[in-house]
Formats: sequence, structure tokens, C-alpha cells
Amino acid sequence: MTFTGRILALDLATTTGYAVGVPGSAPTCGHIRFSKPGSTRAATYHAFIHWLDKTFGGRDGEPSAIPDLIVYESPAIPSFMGGRTNIETTRLLFGLAENLEAWCYGKTELREATTSQVRCHFLGQNLKAKIAKPLTLERCRDFGWTVETEDEADAAALWDYTQCWLNPQMAFKTTPLFRKLK
Repeated sequence: MTFTGRILALDLATTTGYAVGVPGSAPTCGHIRFSKPGSTRAATYHAFIHWLDKTFGGRDGEPSAIPDLIVYESPAIPSFMGGRTNIETTRLLFGLAENLEAWCYGKTELREATTSQVRCHFLGQNLKAKIAKPLTLERCRDFGWTVETEDEADAAALWDYTQCWLNPQMAFKTTPLFRKLK
């Protein structure tokens, strides 16, 4: 069965990239900063939930505004980050994921994907962030998707990974191997 619902992909962080759309279309991408440097995690979580409610309907909002599926990039375990993160960042990222899970409960389906899954799909290999982020931005623009930041590009790549995972017949359109055949 082909999935035709609306997908929202989130690259969760203080500045979150998002991509939303139905499979087979170009996603609408953007980013939003939930708090200023030095803000509490609680303030960031509050702003995140407020944005979800305002943008996608909230618990008592218009049901048609709520995406059929929300997918987010899994927060990385600190040991996988090789010392490039701190406990506050780790708490923030896991907290955003937990708040998203609570917001989605009873409302819409929620899934997650790892950075390596998305990069292998979108770039053909799991490259380090320093290399992968500019390449992801470039690939999105090659597809004609309107992305302004690396956060938006990461969300768009996650959105594409999800649409292809749900509808494997679409994967050839963005998979690097078949893209070269054009």
C-alpha cells in the first residue's frame, strides 16, 4: 500500500530545521529558533510545544493541520559524538525528542531515524558532518527544493528518506546510484 499522507520531518535542536509535504512532491522547508543562547531547557521546550500547537493544530486544533506522520532525527548518544557535545546539549536534544513524543501521543504516528540511515540514503554513504552538511544542502538544491540552511537541508533529507522508506518505488528518484543515470 502506498503512503500518501503528509510527512513532517524535524532536525531537532535549538534551531530546528523542518520539511513537510506529501510523497512525490517537493517538501516545504524552513527553520525556527526556539530560544536564545543561555535560555533554560524548559523555555526551549515550551517554545517548541507552542510552535507545534500553533503550526500543526495542537491537541484541540484542526485535525487536518496535524501531519499524518512525524519523523525526527534520533539524538546521538554522547559516546558516539566523540567528545563533540556536552551534557546540556545532550539533555536538550533528548528533551526535545521526549516532548515531541508526548505531543504526538494519541494524535499522529511518530518515527525516528538515525543520522547514518539518512546520510547513507541521501548521500550514498555516512560521511562526517563537516563534509555531509554542505553536500546535503547542495543535493537539496539540485532537486529544486528551497532550502536556506543546513538545518533545513538535513530535515529535507530526513523527509526524503522517510517518503522513500514508506514508498520504496520512489527511492530511485533521489538515490545517488540512479541519479547518475539521468
